[in-house]
Amino acid sequence: MKQLSGAMGRGFLWVILAIVGLGGCEKGLDPVNGFEGKIYLPTDSVTQQISWPDSLYGAVVVVAEFKYPLYTSIDSFFAHIVTYGDPLDTSRAEQDYFIQIRSGNYLAGVVGLKVPVTTVMFMPRDSLVRHPEYFSAIGLYVSPGSLLPISTVGVFEDEITAGIDIRVDYNLQLPF
Repeated sequence: MKQLSGAMGRGFLWVILAIVGLGGCEKGLDPVNGFEGKIYLPTDSVTQQISWPDSLYGAVVVVAEFKYPLYTSIDSFFAHIVTYGDPLDTSRAEQDYFIQIRSGNYLAGVVGLKVPVTTVMFMPRDSLVRHPEYFSAIGLYVSPGSLLPISTVGVFEDEITAGIDIRVDYNLQLPF
């Protein structure tokens, strides 16, 4: 009888643990906010090879908070950068990217690095703001069909905004 009650006790313990475990489980991963698209690097019209300038060490997608009125200079744009993506593969003419970010309105672009990545990799964000000479804006998001030189990216709660494609232009003239 003592052995049966011990087995019943262990069985009862397993039932309790299963109920507690199931009740305490997460329902899944938290939903993600952000946006995604493609980056298009320029290619030579004859050879279709990427024409990456020697003056740039790499590039990343950057995201700045949208402020109205729009920025008055590249310095004020860099002062509002909230995140950036992984380094782009400068050997591929077309590549996908994804930025995870809280809901809001943003400006997105591609920034070329005028210094080696190791120079800026571990710098605090406020240090980067003080050194806009390290960067060159080479692409801005413009929504399809827009006549404006830059468009905002709307990110909504629990959604991923798709189709935020950016074309790189090494001679980009910023609208601010």
